[in-house]
Amino acid sequence: MSSRDEILQALRANRPTPENHPLPPVVTLGDMDASRERFITSLKILGGDVLEPATPGETLDEAIARRHPDAKVICSNVPEARGTLPVEKIRTPQDAAMIDVTVVRAPFGIAEMGSIFLSEAQLPINSFAHLGQHIVVLLAASELTANMHTTYQQRPEFRSANYGVLMSGPSATADIQGVLIRGAQGVRSLSVWFT
Repeated sequence: MSSRDEILQALRANRPTPENHPLPPVVTLGDMDASRERFITSLKILGGDVLEPATPGETLDEAIARRHPDAKVICSNVPEARGTLPVEKIRTPQDAAMIDVTVVRAPFGIAEMGSIFLSEAQLPINSFAHLGQHIVVLLAASELTANMHTTYQQRPEFRSANYGVLMSGPSATADIQGVLIRGAQGVRSLSVWFT
């Protein structure tokens, strides 16, 4: 067993349980607004956007083509979008690096932060959500939680995942002079398609 595997095994074996480290009751944890509107406001503050049908009946594939007209490699991990590259072909980070648009479904979102959660259940490899140029995330408005506290208490995926990431808009960095650059270390855009 490698040192890395030993460390990860020790971390998993000693993971704290919610029973040993309880949070205060949810009602005492601030703003409990888990609305779609709050999520969208927070998402847009952080550079994300909502992908909505331009016309009644527009499919997800059509909306992606409209939003990203130059995309040649679209890899979808959801049945709602066909894509051009089967997700089964993504086995290494090098495979994911050629993707123009990644399409995934998030099990839930956090309204306070405009964040979506992804884990190994949605990602064939961990870097799948980060190495493409753009990401389109399917999200059910009914699966929004109010804040991190409600997420921790109400979403079993948050506690059971071996790997998890919260994404709040595209990758971004800023220097000391305040110049903001999006897509510096990851996706250049993050769009949410509500289902």
